[in-house]
This record gives sequence, structure tokens and C-alpha cells, in this order.
Amino acid sequence: MSTRTHASICGCHDSRQETQPAEGRLEHLRRVVDHAAHFLPIQGPLGVFIHYNTLLSLQHRKFEEAVIEGGNLFKAEPFLSEETYQTDRARGRILDEDIDAVLSREPDAEILPGRLTRRQLRRFMLTPGVRRVNGINISWQMEEGGWLDAFRADLPPASASALHGDSPQALWSACLARVTPQPAPPPAPPKRPRDVVLSQQGIDLDALIHPPLIRLTAAYLDQGIAYWPMPHRDKGLLRAARLIMPQAFAIFPAHLSGVHAEFLRQEAAGMDADAVVLEALTRLDVPFSQWQDFVTEELLALRGWAAMIRMLEQDPSLAPHDRVRCSVMEFLALRLTYTIAALTHVAGDTAAWRSTLVPVPRFDPLTHTARVFDVAQLLGISSRDLAALSEDEMSRLTQEILACHEIERRRLLHLAYERRHERRVLIPLARHRNMPCVFPHSSRLVAQVIFCMDDREESMRRALEEVDPGIETVGVAGFFGVAIHYAGIDDPCGVSYCPVVIDPAHSVREVPVQDQAHVHRQRQGLRRAWAGVVRHGFISSRTLVRGWVSTACLGFLSLFPLALRVLTPLSYGRFIKWLNRAFLPEPRTEFAFMSDDVASRATTTGLMTGITVKQQADCVYAVLGPAGLHKGHARLVVILGHGSTSLNNPYESAYCCQACGGHSGAPNARLFAIMANRPAVREALRARGVVIPEDTWFLGGYHDTCSEDIHFFDLDLLPETHHGDLVRVHQSLDKARTLNAHERSRRFEAAGHAISPDSSLRHVQERAEHIGEPRPEYGHCTNAVAFVGRREITKGLFMDRRSFLVSYDATKDPGDEGLAHAVGAALPVCCSINLDYYFSTVDNDVYGSGTKLPHNINGLLGVMNGYQSDLRTGLPAQAVEIHEPVRMLFIVETTPKRLMKVIRASHELNEIVSNQWIRLATMDPDDGHVEVCRDGVFKKLEGDDEPLPVASSSQAWYRGKRDHLPLARIDPRAA
Repeated sequence: MSTRTHASICGCHDSRQETQPAEGRLEHLRRVVDHAAHFLPIQGPLGVFIHYNTLLSLQHRKFEEAVIEGGNLFKAEPFLSEETYQTDRARGRILDEDIDAVLSREPDAEILPGRLTRRQLRRFMLTPGVRRVNGINISWQMEEGGWLDAFRADLPPASASALHGDSPQALWSACLARVTPQPAPPPAPPKRPRDVVLSQQGIDLDALIHPPLIRLTAAYLDQGIAYWPMPHRDKGLLRAARLIMPQAFAIFPAHLSGVHAEFLRQEAAGMDADAVVLEALTRLDVPFSQWQDFVTEELLALRGWAAMIRMLEQDPSLAPHDRVRCSVMEFLALRLTYTIAALTHVAGDTAAWRSTLVPVPRFDPLTHTARVFDVAQLLGISSRDLAALSEDEMSRLTQEILACHEIERRRLLHLAYERRHERRVLIPLARHRNMPCVFPHSSRLVAQVIFCMDDREESMRRALEEVDPGIETVGVAGFFGVAIHYAGIDDPCGVSYCPVVIDPAHSVREVPVQDQAHVHRQRQGLRRAWAGVVRHGFISSRTLVRGWVSTACLGFLSLFPLALRVLTPLSYGRFIKWLNRAFLPEPRTEFAFMSDDVASRATTTGLMTGITVKQQADCVYAVLGPAGLHKGHARLVVILGHGSTSLNNPYESAYCCQACGGHSGAPNARLFAIMANRPAVREALRARGVVIPEDTWFLGGYHDTCSEDIHFFDLDLLPETHHGDLVRVHQSLDKARTLNAHERSRRFEAAGHAISPDSSLRHVQERAEHIGEPRPEYGHCTNAVAFVGRREITKGLFMDRRSFLVSYDATKDPGDEGLAHAVGAALPVCCSINLDYYFSTVDNDVYGSGTKLPHNINGLLGVMNGYQSDLRTGLPAQAVEIHEPVRMLFIVETTPKRLMKVIRASHELNEIVSNQWIRLATMDPDDGHVEVCRDGVFKKLEGDDEPLPVASSSQAWYRGKRDHLPLARIDPRAA
């Protein structure tokens, strides 16, 4: 093909580009960059690391389509490997009946009239499955692997019988004779200059451009780690680079020598980022119609850093310290400037790459022949039968085999994988629901403990109810209906403590009580002094002379605390906490949150300085109402927020409460309890049907899911009449956290099977204090289910820490307002957590962040591999190594009609559900029958193929086991 012909096909001289007005080109460019940025990860800096749908930009597509498209876009895997699924099938995790059920919902067609259909063909290709072949190992398999010595040993009996008397050599020869080689795909126009240079010269332009671009971007975004902050950051990323890099001391490698002059030229011309990008697109001869693909590919080439720029551009407050000006357009301008310099040096021309076609990897014809050879054995088609097929029949057979390629087989196996999980949950759950409760009912509960709906709290709630049946547990979204912008007494500024889909309207501050102001001033003075010492040491270690002295003198002294921290982490951690209590005074505090003034009530923009009585009542009702806690409250109601603390863990916020924006839920729990104790709030609640007894007291608390520590707030306000109640609750929680630690420890190899409950508590506390522990806790790695309904449905059911539990009572919610609140708060949060774990598991190198071992924190923003790489996104391998990547199974105790009415009223919920990013089922509040949503239609759950084991205690059920366990009924009478 001539250059001229190719140019007319690929649009190198697009007339629209030449005639497009400058204003139109600029507007189009901005739309292009904005659209391309939607494909970037939305992961913020480490301090606000939250879970999100990795393919959020494709959430408008069906799940199965989106994961495949995302795999092509990001060069990632959409599902687990075929070998993994087949291994799961061999161990019973996938049953053949699951594959049959999946295939029954797939379109069918006749391939060989009267003999073979598409479903039958795919059934054989999945069970027992085709063997893995490629152009590299075929010759070895034929000559050394025994493929031509005998037919497969795992053939179905009917197929083995049909092949009796035939030979593998004859069948292979027949395949070679009948299989038509697939035509090689034609060369394709390149998407980026890198594609051409790499194919022609073997030089990777990204390897030349990325190192200096990473260093420049990292220095600009640095949040206080660098000894010398980058100058001119107030002028923006592009101008700061142009003012610094051309200076006399700047050294450019040979392949980027042109950057110096280019920066000087741009600065002299006063070009902004838009102008630089527009000019670069012209110099690179990118057609107007192909700007979108080109810009998207260029941004995705370094998507971690581009994504961080995007996040800080949209919300500068996400930066932990220094809020810098930056934009994706500036980042793109820098990237294209470096690209043009490198391309000029390597190729001598910035536009010649457009007239070159890039070879497309072809499907190896021998691989296709080997696949037909393998499938023919599975189908029982002998060499004589194969030779007797007509050309039309042979063509249909080979095309259907090609259509059931590896990705398609993995898709079908994944659906079967999810179906078996679904039945292992729904059938035992329905059976448990119809059985009598094993725990005795009492006239009035000893206490109620309201937990976050977090899946890690499932085991804690179960343990608490096992040790003290007089305590009822409740599950709600962990921000407890209190969406606030909060600053603690030691915090320099406030942050949002609520789900990311909610914008907090109220500002709440922790302040010392009036008679503790002097203690607070003393604390601030000591903290400033210590911060100065630490800062001085930090700077000294990075200077020439002081660095040598501090290393020589202080390095030896630091050996002793380091040895103690490594050898006895728990004792050392307790010692440090004792020092803090002894030398750092802690004043009694309260929350400044009251807002009854006219000015605050009239506020329409920004943050209100507090919360009015009516708003407080709304917050409390948003928790108690949907949960069915309208009356009969216990004397003591504990609101237990949660978080996670660990050392040397960049992903610490990923283990905290995602309903609180990746922060601890402690402030929300404390504030909720304070509001619920106010007489004016209770009076307002009474008018809405929530009657709280006068002797009921709400107490805020905090549960550390890593160390299992539990703390309570405002104990000085607790009435003396409730001290006895607190003692009992405290004792029960102590026993429960010990049992919870023991259940968690079964997953840790270092704990051992024979560890006692008391030893397991110490073990998890040591993990939280160990600086070298890559797995301080496993977080949400077992998440798979979310149940929205009454606690009595799941009480006494072992769910293996795999279920989010949201309390909701449909019998007390005739208007479905509570359902809308419960589902609206739980579904997006649970879905985002689940999908982050899904994608980080199926392809940890692309969607996740790989192993923690080479990770280095950069600028307090993210982690890199080693000293220089793209910012890693997603979760590390150590956080997902035991996870089963299945879409969240969302079970709601209501009717399909009521549920879908709520879901369709919300665009976000409707998009998630209709595009099948979760799996959905309902449980009827009256008779308990389960209906499962299939392609938007609810169908009653049929079958009884999963048992419901019974154990005397949770410990008796999980003892000695490390893998995921099925649901079990906990009945103390079964001992």
C-alpha cells in the first residue's frame, strides 16, 4: 500500500482538521481530554485510599461486556485463568450442573444437523475442558507430550467408544487436511508513535520518556518529603517545568536533548497547556477524528500519575499538605513535549510514523488445528467422520470452535463459579430462616450494640451474641447517618467522614471542655516541640555534613528500639503508648456541633458550622428507623464505629471504614450517641414514631478491626445507674473480641492451627504493631454477600466473615423510605469494595498493585515499584491472595416489586443493578421464599442441593480449617 493510499485511509490529511476553526479545535480538545480522563483510576492519595469500581468509566455497560472491553483497553485479564476455574471444578467448587445451567441461558444454534448444537459443543469444551495449546508448545506436545500416542484419558465414555479403532495420528492427519488456515489480519494503523518505533527499531519510547516525566511529576506533587521543594509550584505544572528544566545545570539525556530548546521556545511564546497540546497534535500529524484514541492511549500509558493529577485537579483538598495547581492538560502537554523530542532523536521526523502500518499478531494456524484435534476427541468424531463432513459442516464446526475461544470459556466458567457460590448462600440461608431461633428471647435486652455493616464485623457480632444472648447486634452504614466534615483535636484541618457519594454539609470540631483549655495548650506545645525535633532529624539525614554525623551517632542508638520493635512488637507498642500517656497530656474533649443560630440555618453554600435539632433527629432516625428500632430499646445502646491501625502500611486507610471515606468511624459513632441522648432530639423522634425509653443511654465506641482493641467515649457522662450495664457489656465484648481474634487467626499461617483464643488475641495485636508485617489484617478479602434485612434472619448463622449485614425491617416500613435509605447507603459502598477486590484479584499486576515487597511511598501520594515507576493502583497481592473474585450477592428482605421501585428511582443504583455489576436476590418478609434476578427478571429459587451443617459453636465449625467455609447453623444444643 502506498503512503498516499494509506494516508487517505487512516486520515492523516483529514480535511476537517485543516478547516476546523481554532475555537472549535480547542473546545474539541478539551472534551477529548476530559473524556479520556474518565478512563483513569479514581484512587486518591494514600490517606484517603478508598475502594471503587476499577472500571467505573464502563459502568454504563453490562458487566461481562465491560470487563472484556476493559481488558482490551488496559491490557488486563477480565476473569481468572482457565486453569484456575478447572482446578476449582476438580475440587467441587464448580459443579457440572452449574455449567449446564449457565449454558441453558446462552443462545443455541445447530452446528451438525441432528448431531451437534452450540450448547453441546461448549459443554464438551468446558467439561472436561480443552487442553491449553499455543504455537510454541504444539510440536513438543505432539512429539514428546504423547498427544499422538493415545487419545485423551479423560474422554466421556460415549466419545471414547466412538473413537475405538481410530488412532490419534489418523485424526491429526484428518485435521490437517480439513482445517482451513485462518487468513492473517492485515497490518493496522498505529495508535501511538511508540508502536511504530518499537516494531521497527525495537526502541520503547515509553522507556525513554517515563523516567524523567515521573521524576518531574513526583517532585511537583511532593507533599513535604523532599528536602528542597520544587520552585514555582504556584505557577502550575507546565510553567514550573519550563522555568526549571532549561536552567544551566539541567542535564538532559541525548534522546531528550531537544526538550531544552522546546521549553525555552514555549515559554518565550507564552504558550499555555492547550496551545502546546494543539501544536503537538499537528506536529505528530494526528487526524482530528483520531484525537480521542490518541489522547486516551497516551494518558493510559502512565495512568497512575495521570490519575493522581486528575484527582488533585478535581479536588485539591485531597492533598494531605500542599495543595498544588495541576491539570491533566498540563500533564499531557509535558508528555507530548517529551514524546516529540524523543521521536525526533530516534526517527528524525515527528510525522513519518503516521504512514507506517503496524503488524497485528495473527492467530497461529497450527494452534487452531490442534484445537480442532482436541475438540474432535471430546466430541467422539473419528478421522473417518471428520473426513466425511461437508465443507459447510466443517466450516460451521471450526467457526464455532473459534468462537468459543479462551476468553469466552473463562466467561462461562466464571458464571458457573458465581452460580455455585450463589446456591451455597441462598439455599442454606432460606433453610435457616425457616427454622426456629436457637437463642432465647427476653422481655428486655441487656444491651444493643450497633456495628458498621462491614463484613469483618459479621464474626464479631456472631461471637458477641454467642457469649451473651441477651445482647442484640445491629448493622448500619458505618458513618451512622452522620455526614460531617470533621477535625479532631490534633488535626490541622478537617476531612469528610461519610461515603464519597455524599457531600457533607456540616462542620464538626473536637474541642477541649472549658476547664481543660490549659491542658490542651500544654499538649499543643509539646506536640510542636516534638514535631520540630522530628523535622530537624528528617532534614539532617538529607544533608551532606549533618547527614553523616546523624547517621554515625544516632544510627547506632536507633538500633536498640528497632530491635525491640521487631522482636517484641506488642511490648514495644505498649511502651510507646505508655510514654505518650505519661508525657503527653490528653484533655477531656467535646464536640462543637450545635447550630441553632439564624445565620447557620440560612446557610446555602459551603459548610454549616453545626447541626440543628431537627437535623440531629433526622440523622438518628436514619439509623433507628430503617433498622426497626422504633421502641423497646435496651438500657444501654452502644454505637461502635470501626477503623484499623497498623504500622508501615501504605494501605491503612483501605482497611478503615469505607462508609466514612476511608477514615475511622469513631467520630461518627461518638457524635451519634451524643445526639441520641439529647432530650430535644428524642422528643422530635417521638413525633416520628421512634420512642426511646427514658432510661436508655447511648454510648459511642470504637473497634479496631486489626488489633481488636475496643474503646468507649464520654464515660464521664454515663449515669451511675448504667455502670452495671456497661460492666456486663464490656465483659461480653472482651470475650467476643478474643473469639473474633481466634477466628481471624485461622487464616494466618504464622498463627498455627493449635493456637488458643487468648494467644490469638495477642497474635493479632502483635501483627498490628509489627513494622514488617505485610498482612496486618486481611481486610475485606472474603467479601461476597450483602444481606439487608432483620437480624433474626441471620442470627446464629456462620457466614465466615463474608457478608455485609444491614439491619432493615420491611414489616415496619410500609412506604419503603427505610428501604431506600438502607439500600441507597449500602449498595454503592458494598459494590465498590467488592469490585475493587474483584479486579485486584483477577489481574493484580494491572488492576492491583502487585506484591508489597518492592513498594516505596512517593511524596505521601502513592506507592511505586522501586524508586521509579508508575503509581500503583488497586490492592496489593497480600490483600487479595485468599479472595474469591465473585460479584457481590445482594440479598434484600423485601419483595421484588418494592425493591425495584427503590432501585429505579436512583440513577446510580439502577445503573449498577441493570448492568449486573452485582447479583441480586430478594427474600419475602412473610414466607421467606427467595427470588433471584436474572437479566432483570426475578425467578423463584428452586432446588435443595446445598446442605446446612449444624455446629455447637463457631469455633467448633472452623477449627483446623483455613479455606472458605460454607454457611453453618450455630446451635449450642448440638454439642
